Amino acid sequence: MYRTTLRAALTRRHSARRLAVAIAVAIPAQASAQPVEFHVSFDASANVLTGAERAGIESHVQAAGQHWMNVIAVPDARFIEIEIAIADIPTANGGSLIAAYIGQIGGRDAYEQGVTHELRVGDDPNGADPDARITIGLDYLRNELWFDPDPMARTAPVPANRTDAMSTLLHEFGHILAYNGWADLVTGEPNPDYWSVFDSWFAPGVSPTFNGPAAVTAWGVPPELTVGNIFHWANGDVIADARCETGTAAWHFGTPSPRACSAPPSGDRPRDVEGQPGLVDQLMNGVVFYRGTRYYISPLDVGVLIDVGLIADGIFADGFE
Repeated sequence: MYRTTLRAALTRRHSARRLAVAIAVAIPAQASAQPVEFHVSFDASANVLTGAERAGIESHVQAAGQHWMNVIAVPDARFIEIEIAIADIPTANGGSLIAAYIGQIGGRDAYEQGVTHELRVGDDPNGADPDARITIGLDYLRNELWFDPDPMARTAPVPANRTDAMSTLLHEFGHILAYNGWADLVTGEPNPDYWSVFDSWFAPGVSPTFNGPAAVTAWGVPPELTVGNIFHWANGDVIADARCETGTAAWHFGTPSPRACSAPPSGDRPRDVEGQPGLVDQLMNGVVFYRGTRYYISPLDVGVLIDVGLIADGIFADGFE
């Protein structure tokens, strides 16, 4: 069981045509009825929030979860618990609170994110504890974020001087589901003993890239990872601050704990920049969130979900298990 390597399984199964068809599936603009329920709780640090702030966070977290579920086929009912914390941090960060062991890939112990595991197979790897945590900076919440009056429809104009809260929470769900691991934040070099499925697709080096075949098909070339903030796309003019937790991974329930990875800082969009959208315009970029702008789950994100096995056409089909 779990003996086939990730890359061998994908080589057997995926042709370029099948990957292109999978990634080209339209992402719905409106959520449909979903078998996944997201329960939002607040820890003691959130006692500083007003009732309206708590309600806005809860509605946006639930909507963000459902937007991701629009591109994931979950066959049965699931109940995912998201804990919200407030802290003195620049933006917001998030991640699953546990990883789940899936076997050996390339000679290393391989793990998927705990929420991904629960969605995929139905087993809750940490029982009654929250499945994921999103921490939001209080100043960021009150003085930077804009909360949409209808976070599912996303049709109201985003104020030009504010960052879209739905984009931030969609970004943190990306870390909860897939964009996470334990590779070096600058080079992408993996831990010698274990890695996440996301880590396993890195081509490390001075300019690390993500070489998952579905993501490469979606983007056209291997997309570049953010140097210094490796669980994101794109690079700016300077090396990014390491906005994912550093140091030796803590262990919880016998597995290494996922890192808490942050949304990028906010900025005003340059007026003189033209051309085709690049990786910096992706939801999971690690450089900047432009104020007055909405970010969406993209075909590149769908490719990553295939590469990490969360979409049914991923690594666990056709006998990986």
